[in-house]
Amino acid sequence: MSARSDLRAAVDEGVAVGVVATLLDVVKTILVLPRHLDAGGAVFIDSGAFSAFQKGEVVDWARVFGVYESVLNMAERPAGLSIVAPDVIGNQTATLALWEAHSERVRAWIAAGARVIIPLQRGDLSAGLMLAHAKRIFQTDRFCAGIPSNLEAMSAEDCSTLHHHDFHVLGRVILTAELAVKLRALLANNPGATYTADANWMRSRIRQISSAAKLLRHEPSRNPFESSRTRAVRSVLRSDAYHYKLA
Repeated sequence: MSARSDLRAAVDEGVAVGVVATLLDVVKTILVLPRHLDAGGAVFIDSGAFSAFQKGEVVDWARVFGVYESVLNMAERPAGLSIVAPDVIGNQTATLALWEAHSERVRAWIAAGARVIIPLQRGDLSAGLMLAHAKRIFQTDRFCAGIPSNLEAMSAEDCSTLHHHDFHVLGRVILTAELAVKLRALLANNPGATYTADANWMRSRIRQISSAAKLLRHEPSRNPFESSRTRAVRSVLRSDAYHYKLA
């Protein structure tokens, strides 16, 4: 929900929001998202590494980190913030190098109260060994282990090597048969862990939102500065929203 009209509707409805760091402007990072967090909302900020991988681009990590830290610095209640640590899709060696290079910064995010998701990329090392490296590099286990589920997805066998207290499935929210097998492998060793996931709610409801926007263009609005898109997203959220429970 990185677009202004979409984010506004989601924040107004008080639902958890997911955005991409490289698509955010200053207003969103220092005002909209911190206010949502301070009101008890949940925010997931993706680094954009997956999109960059698909396009063959290099992530501007300085820009990504600037967004993370702007939100963290402006929020009084950052506990609802989840951010994704630097990684390279499907490349353990490059991911480990990024962790080593930015370990101090990542530790600062954790200390500030953010839930930092550490993506455990596939490679020669098992997921369990990657997790052990993460704990060594960041000198703590107070982070969330990220489970890739799209390109270069982690296998169920790899999932069975993990022992941790907090997991986030990256890029999935619908429980497919394949994902169910992986989750069972995780649950076998980590029955009391926290499990969350993210996916693009907007993409699966484009037709509903477009149809609602067309109808709303011809109806008067109480707020003349509010777009028909914002009203449409709000309408669809009210009829077909995802929900989350605040801790």
